[in-house]
Amino acid sequence: MSSKSIARSISHLVANDPNIPVSNVIQEVQIDLDKWTLSDDGGHRHGIMTTNISEALKSVLKKVRVLPLKPLVELIFNKLVRYFNQHHEESQNCVHPFPTRVFDKFLRIELKSRDHKVTTFNPREGIYMVKSPIRIDGTGNNVYTLRMNNKSCSCGKWQAYTLSCSHALAVCRENDTRADTYVPDIYSRETYRRTYQSNFHSVGHENFWRDALYNLTFHLLNMNN
Repeated sequence: MSSKSIARSISHLVANDPNIPVSNVIQEVQIDLDKWTLSDDGGHRHGIMTTNISEALKSVLKKVRVLPLKPLVELIFNKLVRYFNQHHEESQNCVHPFPTRVFDKFLRIELKSRDHKVTTFNPREGIYMVKSPIRIDGTGNNVYTLRMNNKSCSCGKWQAYTLSCSHALAVCRENDTRADTYVPDIYSRETYRRTYQSNFHSVGHENFWRDALYNLTFHLLNMNN
């Protein structure tokens, strides 16, 4: 939550009672977990995808938002074409089972998993216990429960990102199974290629545009109302 959204939520409370207890303010601004957390959103968002579309648009249109409407639309279209061509080329040259960014993250997770200790509880139902190593600063040595059949870990990362956590990869290494079989198709190289296979065509000069099949109606606003 941004500071502005919090301020809007509590402005009426503070106006009515400047000495309102903090606990009452916190209770007022709380939002359902499924609206802002990865762990409770039902799997609709993933860690490698942006969850803030407004910030994504701001980065694309940085320094050009002062342009008139027509050149702004042209800029958005040309940038979209360039992005698609760039990612199309990258997807075609990808030699890994996942896009490069996902594959690099997968390797970092796999490297981390090598120090975990796995204990088998129920191989038929895919239940395991994984203990992380003790770090130099005294942290670590945590215990996690894996349910491989449900693709879930008590650390919560597997459910939130749908990309196998280091604990899951430790179990795969222990059982000599392929870890990529637990990665959903959304992260696959084939999905990456399908995403950027669309074709674009130049718009051409407006003198050659077809007539619109609709009419635009403009209404003047009465500023006195």
